[in-house]
Amino acid sequence: MPEEKLVEYRKKIDEDEGLQGKRKSLVGLSILMLAINFTGATFKEANTFIFKIEFTNQSGLSYFLLLAVAFLLIRYYTYAHHYHEELYKLWSSRMLRDRKIFYYHYEAESVNGLLANAINVCGGDEPGIQASKYHITGIFKRGLLYPTSHHHEDGIEEYEELISLTNFTNDWRRADYLKLLAYEFKYQFTAFFKYRENLDLVGPYLLGIAALSLTTWKLGLLSLTT
Repeated sequence: MPEEKLVEYRKKIDEDEGLQGKRKSLVGLSILMLAINFTGATFKEANTFIFKIEFTNQSGLSYFLLLAVAFLLIRYYTYAHHYHEELYKLWSSRMLRDRKIFYYHYEAESVNGLLANAINVCGGDEPGIQASKYHITGIFKRGLLYPTSHHHEDGIEEYEELISLTNFTNDWRRADYLKLLAYEFKYQFTAFFKYRENLDLVGPYLLGIAALSLTTWKLGLLSLTT
């Protein structure tokens, strides 16, 4: 099932024409900006199929390209943000399938592994705990979400309960939390280099940010020398 989800995810990315179009534009323009800044190349003229334009103000061109890449970064993100969410679900679900981190023992109706120290509910009372999801709520804020329900006079209310992993106890200590973050880094790092969709999705951001940074730095130097 996990591999099927990965194949489906790759297919969705490859067949998303809007995403691929914005990606190609962002990558192409970013590489152009990097080439200009690294090599010192200048534009002499551009053929617009109707007439030719000669560029005499190279710093003005740099500002134009800077704004263009910034705009394309925003446009690319609007197309890619939901793929980031799916990417997060893929690597975090891989992590929770690691028996050293999270393993639900059906006979004992309890969770084993590192996260067992942070979970104070029984699987018999909360069967949804076996379907827990890793949840990042902020900088160094981590938790587990699991489906549960509440019976009241109007019927059954279904929702997700959050177990905070930054509320430390005698059982769940800071050392355990740091160990969890180490596992998280391992799975994110592995996912980035082992699965091509990570670099396919994140690569354009890296090129765009590099182009913006280098161009901004170079324009700053030019302003100091003039």
